[in-house]
Amino acid sequence: MNKYVSRRAVATKRSAIRELLKLTEEPDIISFAGGLPAPETFPHHELAEIAADELREHHENVLQYGLTEGSLTLRRAVVEWLQPLGLRLSVDQILVTTASQQGLDLVSKAFLDPDDVIFCEAPTYLAALQTFSSYQAERIGISMDEDGMNLDILEQQIAVARQEGKTLKAIYVIPDFQNPTGITMSLEKRGRLLEIARREELLVIEDSPYSQLRFAGEMIPAIWSLDTDGRVITLMTFSKVLSAGLRLGVLFASDSDLMDVLVRMKQASDLCTSKLTQHMAARYINEYGMDEHLRMVRACYRKKRDMMIAALERYMPQNEGITWTHPDGGLFLWVCLPDEIDTGKMFPRAIENKVAYVTGSEFYPNGGGENAMRLSFSLNSEAKIDEGIRRLADVVREELAAKRVGASV
Repeated sequence: MNKYVSRRAVATKRSAIRELLKLTEEPDIISFAGGLPAPETFPHHELAEIAADELREHHENVLQYGLTEGSLTLRRAVVEWLQPLGLRLSVDQILVTTASQQGLDLVSKAFLDPDDVIFCEAPTYLAALQTFSSYQAERIGISMDEDGMNLDILEQQIAVARQEGKTLKAIYVIPDFQNPTGITMSLEKRGRLLEIARREELLVIEDSPYSQLRFAGEMIPAIWSLDTDGRVITLMTFSKVLSAGLRLGVLFASDSDLMDVLVRMKQASDLCTSKLTQHMAARYINEYGMDEHLRMVRACYRKKRDMMIAALERYMPQNEGITWTHPDGGLFLWVCLPDEIDTGKMFPRAIENKVAYVTGSEFYPNGGGENAMRLSFSLNSEAKIDEGIRRLADVVREELAAKRVGASV
């Protein structure tokens, strides 16, 4: 039956993280693999009351088809919510999506032809790489500094690609508490990135699922808010700030031509996102507000981040060149082991020790990261974080010892 499969489908691999989650369903495995939000942050009682009221009193509306652009009720609520944060939007600049993953798909479908070039951080979000690959785009990874993408290397790679006659389309970045590293792009780099995009006539795709989850340091303006010529498209999601199960996201585009193409692409995908979940989110914003809720969410994740860092400091082998990031928000941190350790080859040993992570190489578009791993601190309890890191440190210690034995033979 493979003769019926399209070239696009052949080129699309399964999500490594989704496949890993299957391996970690055993209750005795402590998994730091998936970037799942903490269930204790879900306002389930409030959402249950809202859903019941919407179904009882407004079923003829919320169970019906809706606008492709999204419910005006939700878009207006988003405008009011984000305005104090420096994101001044109109409802016409917002497209509601079925979570931000659909936003990535719509952007790719709308703007990427086969062999078009999209520049992205290396490492970067695995599912974004998967989406760009499914549309047969060429993904060029740009290494990271402590304050975001290395823009000198970006400019070099742009020059090389132009010299080779390639069609360059966009730069994809996760500027706040980046997945997988937890790194935040500095304000200076955000401005310079926009200057490069303007000069080279490239779109900027700003993926911003974690920007509301800052629990340390000062807020940095979104790239979208710095844009003056409409080339930035920003993706946000309710998955990390309200509930992943709502499957809701929003996409911002100030250029009406770009928005028109995105709306047409969504019409070809699903016509509209669920009106019920849109109205649930809108009423939560309007009736309860997001400020107090997000203070609770940030406090939860800060405590878990602190626990994971403390456990790494307590259990990881000393004086071995092992490092990890210290994110100011988000859900992840990034661990780098000595170069001789391959976390992919180490993974079976980790599963035997009942602990899981995501191998670093999965996040690179052009190779790299074999000695790294992504750890999520969001889902597990503090006790499980401590025990899981202890198990992981034992695995690393065993791997280092095995390498020394092998080198001495």
